[in-house]
Amino acid sequence: MLLYDVPLCSLISSRYITKTLEQYVSSDYCVIYFHFGLTRSNKPSFGWLVQAYRTLDRNFRKNLKALYIVHPTTGIKILWALFKPFVSSKMSRKVMYIEQLKDLEEYLFLNQLPVPRRVIDFDKLVAEKLKSTANRTGIEKLNADVSFAFAHNSVDAASVMSCAVDDQKDFAPDPQQQFNVSLQFIKMNNGGRTIPIVLEDTVDYLREFGLDTEGIFRRSVSVKRIRDLQEAYNRGEQVDLREYDDPHLAASLLKCFLRELSEPLLTFELYDDVLSTGNLHGREKVSAIKELILTKLPDDNYEILNYLGRFLTEVTEHSAQNKMTATNLAVVFGPSLIWSRHHASLGVMGVINAFTQLLITHYESIFIK
Repeated sequence: MLLYDVPLCSLISSRYITKTLEQYVSSDYCVIYFHFGLTRSNKPSFGWLVQAYRTLDRNFRKNLKALYIVHPTTGIKILWALFKPFVSSKMSRKVMYIEQLKDLEEYLFLNQLPVPRRVIDFDKLVAEKLKSTANRTGIEKLNADVSFAFAHNSVDAASVMSCAVDDQKDFAPDPQQQFNVSLQFIKMNNGGRTIPIVLEDTVDYLREFGLDTEGIFRRSVSVKRIRDLQEAYNRGEQVDLREYDDPHLAASLLKCFLRELSEPLLTFELYDDVLSTGNLHGREKVSAIKELILTKLPDDNYEILNYLGRFLTEVTEHSAQNKMTATNLAVVFGPSLIWSRHHASLGVMGVINAFTQLLITHYESIFIK
């Protein structure tokens, strides 16, 4: 969930906001708040914030895993200090300050977030200013200088490069690496096996221990635990997920593997084709998806998608216990199966999720040749 330039005070009521957000908070979620863009016209009062917080039910507080405040100013830090007495210590620990967008990479997949252009512009100025004023203390001075630059139209938007790749360095991955590489790389360096070892390990484990686990694929786990497992796989170690005894950890690892592929499983080339299915309905839509998968998806990708799709249908067969219907799984896996090479947009997620849902509900019609 991302918040940016939202005129909270002008909305009909906090009840409207609560009702709108309820669909997101029934399971684990995090909030990314971009502080740049806050003005006198859209800034809520302190009293409004306290009242709004008190009206939130238990799901909002319990299932929130982190609140990331990006580009915080001294003002917002003071406001949070004043607000702390009204919240629990557990809630307080969920708040994290993010000074630059690149710092989000430690916790989230930044390249899949639709970060507003103005925030990207501002972040580049922050990065440049930090480089030139390394010995200067006080972020408030920095924000004031950058805001002055924006006010005087001194930002050249054309010079802004992608925030997702600014700080990535070219390197040759080790042959045993499993994450942040392509499916072709994995196959070439793993004896020609089509199904990646991470996918096989996680699916095998979850088939045996995770199908009846409530909220499987929706519960979050420690980022450190995920990174430790990723590093073990990348070192070529043999990992036994049974030793960790945590279906949610295995589920999160599977999602991370898909999201961190250098090219999505459904490929960049099929992105527009997938979006075009949003204009179709019923049998026509299922037939179009089948033709797309059969004729345009590379053979290895098809086999992997088939393997994953078959497993996800098994997950839905246990939905009475795990609460994961095809709709819920589509919301979880849609963004991990395909994304744009050039930009991210929340507006297309409905189409991608609907596409993914049909892959699950019509698995036999689409994959059984």
